[in-house]
Amino acid sequence: MTYVTDNNALRKIMIDKGIKTVTKLAEMSGVNRNTLGKVLNGEIQPSADFMYKLVACLEISPEVAGNIFFNNDLRTA
Repeated sequence: MTYVTDNNALRKIMIDKGIKTVTKLAEMSGVNRNTLGKVLNGEIQPSADFMYKLVACLEISPEVAGNIFFNNDLRTA
C-alpha cells in the first residue's frame, strides 16, 4: 500500500495558524526547510521524526495527522 501526504490539508493548517512561509514553519518546528519544501511539494514522504515535529508545532490532533500523513494513494491501488 502506498501512502501520500495530503499537502493541501497541511497547507490549510499552516494558513489557519498564520504561518505564511515554508521558512517560518521550518524555523518554528525545527525541521529542515529544504526537506519541508519537498514534503509540501509531494516529492518525498516525511520520516516519523519529521511528522512528529510538524504535528507538535501545528498542534494537529492524532486523528487529523493520520489522515494527512497516511492518506491512501488511490491512484496506485
